[in-house]
Amino acid sequence: MKTIQFQGRTLSAIALGTTAFGKHYSAEQAAQAIDYVRSQGVNVIDTARVYGFDAPGGGFGYSESMIGQYLAGRSDRDQLFLVTKGAHPPMEDRAFNRLTEKDLRFDLEESLKNLQTDYVDLYFLHRDNPQMDMAEVMETLHDFVKKGYVRAIGASNWRFKRIMEANAYAAEHGLTPFTASQIEWSMAKYDESDNPGDKTQYAMLPEEIPLYRESGMLVMCYTSQASGLFSKIMAAGATAAEGYDVLKANGGLMKYKNPDNRRRAIAVEQLCAKYGVSPAAIGVAYLTGMGSSVMPILGSSRIGQLEDSLSAPDLRLTEEDYRLIEGC
Repeated sequence: MKTIQFQGRTLSAIALGTTAFGKHYSAEQAAQAIDYVRSQGVNVIDTARVYGFDAPGGGFGYSESMIGQYLAGRSDRDQLFLVTKGAHPPMEDRAFNRLTEKDLRFDLEESLKNLQTDYVDLYFLHRDNPQMDMAEVMETLHDFVKKGYVRAIGASNWRFKRIMEANAYAAEHGLTPFTASQIEWSMAKYDESDNPGDKTQYAMLPEEIPLYRESGMLVMCYTSQASGLFSKIMAAGATAAEGYDVLKANGGLMKYKNPDNRRRAIAVEQLCAKYGVSPAAIGVAYLTGMGSSVMPILGSSRIGQLEDSLSAPDLRLTEEDYRLIEGC
């Protein structure tokens, strides 16, 4: 398993995502999923206070509570790198600002309770908001770190420029800076303008990639398999080009309707044949090869999908492979 160095810790270059805990995974299945990825060398678990809000019988903190149940039955908390997120706006009003000291403290306290732990290794603000008070936010997060509730802080769904503005304020006032970003990034060509459902979600911009590399910031990539786009394309047709019609039958994939993804699907099919691996394995290798601090988060609705994504975790793509995927 490839690894990443982050603030004195050796982390797996791949993280387990838990958006499906409670929705597709029972507590027992969630524990099995964590045990499975750990057996494969994964030691990073990513969750959020909002995960599980839409699960039957669930609510805010549902995913975290399942992880908390897992941790309560074991004595190796320090062997896991636990990531959670807070300050998500209300589902019915994504423009509402919850980046206040009161909201931040409430969410973190609830997360620690649900996770049954005294601290989280990395704490993300789940969304940006132009109405935020930068001083209030950065000083509150610094207080979390100072008191030991949080070991490091990050920004999820923020533009790189905004993260740098926050870090400039932190540097000027002797506060803890953001050292991680979480953003949508996968092998698929995608722009968030194609996603009308949530304008507070951001995807990686091509021009931001070199900026992140230069900064050395940890980049955790959610929806790293593009919701299974390339696997579904190959499963749907005799060739990737024919299978591209799967988009028409799956509304959730329509945000990947960019015509270039048809060509990328054909390229992925060729690379699968070249290396004898699945599209999911190519998707993981595409991101882990993007830089020394790029970490795909593996979401899934069943353990079989995790097994597929982790089937070749050390695969390294060549420059020629990247040119083939990206059409350079």
